[in-house]
Amino acid sequence: MNAFDVIKFVAIIFAVIVTVYFFKRFSGEKLTILEQGKIAFIGFISNLLDTIGIGSFAVIIALRRMLGVMPDDVKLIGSMNIQAVITALAQMLIFLHFIKTDLTTLLVAIAMITLGGFLSSLVATRVEKRIVHKVMLWAFIVTGILLFLMQINILKFTSNGNEIFGIRLYLFALFMLIAGTLPAFGVGYYSLVKTSIFLFGVSPIVAFPIMAAASSYQMPLTAITFIKKGMFYSKSAILMAVFGVLGVFIAAPLISVIDSYTLKWVLLVIVAYNIITLSRNK
Repeated sequence: MNAFDVIKFVAIIFAVIVTVYFFKRFSGEKLTILEQGKIAFIGFISNLLDTIGIGSFAVIIALRRMLGVMPDDVKLIGSMNIQAVITALAQMLIFLHFIKTDLTTLLVAIAMITLGGFLSSLVATRVEKRIVHKVMLWAFIVTGILLFLMQINILKFTSNGNEIFGIRLYLFALFMLIAGTLPAFGVGYYSLVKTSIFLFGVSPIVAFPIMAAASSYQMPLTAITFIKKGMFYSKSAILMAVFGVLGVFIAAPLISVIDSYTLKWVLLVIVAYNIITLSRNK
């Protein structure tokens, strides 16, 4: 068993532990057939788009507002992190198998993103919903700015390596720590990770296994805090996870042929929609 097999094995153990704990804390959630269909659709589409590089959290937040489900922000965030335990694991198993990744770079990303997720989850479950709401808003604003600058070529990086070393590795670790704090406040870290990957001279394709592997460690630690506090939608989390995995397996073969430039504009529109709706919902 090599180091990458160990990473996969430990991630699977984490996912199993959190899933068992989730079902022990499972509570009833009344959903109509129509609501179940809406949430299943959200899980499928968001994770399909997540797998090809758009990110799922912004999509989930946008769709839940459009479709009128999962209204509580904190419970929504808990549910997003819980469903991502399984979907991120599925992505990691696929990407680490097919995409060559530097072990040191991968381990730094996993460690720092996981640490950021754990620490921020302790904060997010203890502060007022108003503060969580503001953090979500500003995180989306920063994400939108980064995406826009990349799209108009102000942030443009050409890179083809697969590892980060030296002083850049320490800076990368700091970026990953900051990125890891975002999911606890309902914001995915795709844009920040992707930007830092470009910035530090690594091929953009390497971002996929790094994000998936880091998420497969970070999401369980973030999710378990929300589960302990009972801050989640039980059936909704299950529906998003089950149909989300389906979206992952359908989308995975499309990565090599996808138009990432167009997808980034799509994500930018979604982020802008979230900024507008969060700004109005004070």
